[in-house]
Amino acid sequence: MTHDQAPTADAVPVASLGLDEFETGLLAVLRHFLTAFSRPESQAWQSAFRVATERWDLAGGPQIAMGLLPVLQALRGARRQDFIFTDPLCIQCRMQATGCEAAFMRMVQAMRRDRTDIARGAVLELTGGRMEAGLVQAGLAFAARWPATRGNEANQPDLRQTHFAPAHRHLRIVH
Repeated sequence: MTHDQAPTADAVPVASLGLDEFETGLLAVLRHFLTAFSRPESQAWQSAFRVATERWDLAGGPQIAMGLLPVLQALRGARRQDFIFTDPLCIQCRMQATGCEAAFMRMVQAMRRDRTDIARGAVLELTGGRMEAGLVQAGLAFAARWPATRGNEANQPDLRQTHFAPAHRHLRIVH
């Protein structure tokens, strides 16, 4: 795990990803869960649930956060490279997404909009070129439960390819 003060070379502004409000909130929850996986002593999973509850209320927030966990577990099992993510507590860094985060959000975004053509490329990017059935199934199950609402069709995923992370399985946090 490294703590860099500068954004990663493949970082993009979160605003450029075309995320809807749900997906923007999901990115924050994702970052807290990834922190919990990379530094279990942080107990950041509690922050993930708190952020989800604040954003989507007590009835919906915990369900959304729990729904994201199988997708993250499938990703962790399918990925051979580092998953580089932004420190959710770094105020200056929050507006940037690493290449890994951008690929994950493109996958979720495309699946929520039933855009298989875009989702396929994002899955391949996340897994180092392998079509991992477990990740696809988990992502589609999440998307079926929380599909994009009408009126968000204008938010299209960024189709740019990003660089793969180093070839070992760890989580790295940057800020």
